Amino acid sequence: MPPDEKDRDQDRGWQGPEGHRFALEVLQLSLRRQMLRLVAGGLKDAEQIGQALNISPSLVEYHLSMLEKALVIEKGEAGWEVSHTGRLSLEKVDEKE
Repeated sequence: MPPDEKDRDQDRGWQGPEGHRFALEVLQLSLRRQMLRLVAGGLKDAEQIGQALNISPSLVEYHLSMLEKALVIEKGEAGWEVSHTGRLSLEKVDEKE
């Protein structure tokens, strides 16, 4: 991806109050916050995440797709990665927990 496209993606963020509300709803579930932390810690594929949390592959895929829709993770060439928005979210969540 060219650098200017990557910068645009980093600035995507949540679009308006509806996007922000959706992301907050997605991140209310502690399992999803755990998954976000695992991705941030270097786990890149659904199988690794499922094994770490002892949950089924279909459940992992569902929750990863919800995290992706909330713009906190994105699928990269090497697997799942935390987005710029996801990193900001982790910083704020970790401050409060």
